[in-house]
Amino acid sequence: MHIRSFWLRFLMLSTLLALIAAPVVFGHIRIYPTQSTFGAREKYTMRVPNERQSPTIRIEGDFPAGLDVYDFEFKPGWKIDFKKDANGKIVGAFWIGRIEPYEFVEFGMLAINPKDGNPNMLWKFYQYYEDGFKEEFTAPPDAKMPLRPMPQVTLTPEPSSPKT
Repeated sequence: MHIRSFWLRFLMLSTLLALIAAPVVFGHIRIYPTQSTFGAREKYTMRVPNERQSPTIRIEGDFPAGLDVYDFEFKPGWKIDFKKDANGKIVGAFWIGRIEPYEFVEFGMLAINPKDGNPNMLWKFYQYYEDGFKEEFTAPPDAKMPLRPMPQVTLTPEPSSPKT
């Protein structure tokens, strides 16, 4: 009888922990692809899920240093405002619209990767909700137990072409 009671409590606790952890595990802004090549032209897709009971109303993003984002996919019902540096280069953006609870939206961006430098491009994001809550995806991915890590794209050297 003690064994059955132990396993029943263990199963209930495991289920409860899984339900609590699910939004933390899956509720992250992601960038795809996660690997690319130095100097390549790339279409990056930002996936924004909403795992809260309140609608998402705004996403703010800071692009990795050296990344040249030059075109954006516009979605019906969404407005994009750009963050620019002193030279007029786009260094981030604000997406203003609405993502209902337990839905997600994907936004495409065309960019040219840096030709050299750090191979780990980190994207910083903030997700704002209608109820005033703000999630910050600003933790380094290699931090111990990062709850909201920054999406990372790893760049590799361009494959050398065969000599003829």
